[in-house]
Amino acid sequence: MFSRKTDASKIALVKLVEWLREDEAILLDTQWMTDHLRTFGGYEVPAAEYRKMLAEAMDF
Repeated sequence: MFSRKTDASKIALVKLVEWLREDEAILLDTQWMTDHLRTFGGYEVPAAEYRKMLAEAMDF
């Protein structure tokens, strides 16, 4: 990712999460885990659990 301003992608992530919460979204798949994502409450799940979560999110 690139930007013209330092930490712009972090600000975009914060806004995305705010928007998803307002819209009552129940899943945000980041595809990889970083310490930064953990600060926002990100966590890893086993593949079988993820498939269940994805199915629920798509039915929401």
